[in-house]
Amino acid sequence: MFEFLKKKTRYRTAVILVSIGLFSGALGGLLGLGGGAFVVPALVFFLAFDQHRAHGTSLAIVLAMSISGVIVYSFHHYIDLLLALEIAIGGIAGALVGGGIVNRIKSRVLRRMFSIFLLAAGIKMSVDGYKMLHYVLLDGGHTTTALAATQGAGILLALGAGVLTGFLSSLLGVGGGIVMVPMLTMMLHLPQQQAQGISLAAMMPIAFTGMLKHHSLGNVDLRVAKWASLGAVTGAIVGASIANCLDPGRLKIAFGVFVVAMAAFMAAKRK
Repeated sequence: MFEFLKKKTRYRTAVILVSIGLFSGALGGLLGLGGGAFVVPALVFFLAFDQHRAHGTSLAIVLAMSISGVIVYSFHHYIDLLLALEIAIGGIAGALVGGGIVNRIKSRVLRRMFSIFLLAAGIKMSVDGYKMLHYVLLDGGHTTTALAATQGAGILLALGAGVLTGFLSSLLGVGGGIVMVPMLTMMLHLPQQQAQGISLAAMMPIAFTGMLKHHSLGNVDLRVAKWASLGAVTGAIVGASIANCLDPGRLKIAFGVFVVAMAAFMAAKRK
C-alpha cells in the first residue's frame, strides 16, 4: 500500500518536472530565452525548493535546453560561436560588476529603470517587426556575424553587449536572454533568429560555470534536473524549430510583446 503511494508520488513528480521542462524549453527555444525565470519559481512552488537549490538546479536545466536549442539554430546557420564566446565573456564580467554594486542601489529604482528599458526595447522591436512585415524593411538583412566577431569594432560591440547583459541580469536577478536578444538586435543589428540563436549559445558557458559553482555548494539536485531536462530538451527542439519557420517580422513582434509584458510585470512588483 505505502509502496504504491510512493511510486504514485514519484510518477506525479516526474510528470510535473517534465511538464516544467517542456514549457520552459519551448519558450526558450522559441524566443531565445534561458527559461530560468519560469523554472526557478516552478521548483519553489511545486517541490518546495529553497531559492539557492532552485537556482542551482535551474542552471543545469537551462544548460541542457540551451544546447539542444543551439543545435537546431545551427542547422539554419544562425550560430556564430566566436561571437557567442565574446558576448559570454562580457556577460561574466558584467555580472561580476553588477553583483558588486547591487546592494548600493534601491530595488525600486532598479525595477523602474529596467522596466523603462524593457518597455522601450519591446516597443522598438515590435515596430521594427511591423515594418518588416508591411514595408519589407529588413533589419540589417543577413548580417554576417563573422565580420562582427573578428573586426575590432565588432569585438568591442559584442563585449559591450555582453557586459550590459550580464550587468543588468546580475543587478536585477533576471535571465540574460530577455536582455541579450534586444541588445544583439539593436547594438549589432542581427536578424531576430540569429540574435536568439547566439543568445542561447552565449548562455551555455555562463550556465555551465554557474552550475559547477552551485554543484560544489550542494545546490544542484541531479535527479530533478534529469527529469526536467528531458522535457526542456524536447521543448527547446520544438520551440526552436517553430522559431526558424516563422517570418522574422512576426517573431520580432512576438518577442517585443513578450518583453513589454515583462516590463509591466517588473513595474507592478512591489518587493
